[in-house]
Amino acid sequence: MRKQSFILLLMLCITGALQAQKDTCRVGVYVNNIYDFKVDDKSFMADFWMWVNYTDDSLQFENTMEVTNGKSAEFSHYSLEKKGQWNWVAQKCRAQLIHEWDVTKFPFDKQVLEIVIEDARYDTSALVYRADTANSKINRLFNSTEWTVESFDLKETIKTYQTTYGSPVLSGKSSYPAIVARITIKRNNSWVKLVKMLTGVYVACLISLMVFFISSENQDSRFGLCVGGIFAAIGNKYIVESIVPSSTSNTLMDNVHTLTFVFILIIIVIITITLRLFESGDENKRQLSIKIDKIAFFSLAILYALINCFLVYNSVAK
Repeated sequence: MRKQSFILLLMLCITGALQAQKDTCRVGVYVNNIYDFKVDDKSFMADFWMWVNYTDDSLQFENTMEVTNGKSAEFSHYSLEKKGQWNWVAQKCRAQLIHEWDVTKFPFDKQVLEIVIEDARYDTSALVYRADTANSKINRLFNSTEWTVESFDLKETIKTYQTTYGSPVLSGKSSYPAIVARITIKRNNSWVKLVKMLTGVYVACLISLMVFFISSENQDSRFGLCVGGIFAAIGNKYIVESIVPSSTSNTLMDNVHTLTFVFILIIIVIITITLRLFESGDENKRQLSIKIDKIAFFSLAILYALINCFLVYNSVAK
């Protein structure tokens, strides 16, 4: 029994000694600016300062920090100072960062941008990161006509890889300390953008609805307006997609355009039916075709407006 207690105590002492060997570093980030938002390139640019506070003089941080979600990163202004018992490393970084832009709710979208900084030299057996949340911020003077910063936070994390990168002292996998800066931005002037983007498609639908005020005697004009409405909607869709790239999921813009195409098709079906009734030679059927035209205009116009309101509300509310 004493032998088992001694072994347990020895194991606890060894574990404590191993944990004591780890150095805890305070890591912080100050974001000077975020800019050059490229939806089609799935990226954005960020200029920021980062720093590390630690007590173990044997640690080296020059050329050891990596921006793991960056397409490219340029470090500069590296400095190392001794402040009492603390070592203070600071450096500046300009990085092009990868971001999967979620445009399903455009122009009412929010984006959570991330800057992931990881230690490329020391794994978690030698080093522990703690986020310096008190000093980590984003520049309040951030100025963008398109975006507003809603929040900023910094958290420490551990990145685990299913490889040891050839390390002879590890097996199976390896883990490295990291911090993640998250910046939540919201698009400005969303309603203005919505009107600008969808004016063309709404006009296209209205043009198509005007056929119900044209007599069935002028069948060429009725079908011509519908064809014109289709081409106007297609043209508007191309313009929107040149600004907002297509997504694998349905966006608000996709839903509105699809809705318009469906309604124009319904209009064509209805005027085809009323044309048959009008040309039947039966006066009752002629009057019925006129009545259907009036009912169809108000019914389709109201239904189209209600569905559009629902689609927009669904994007704003979520």
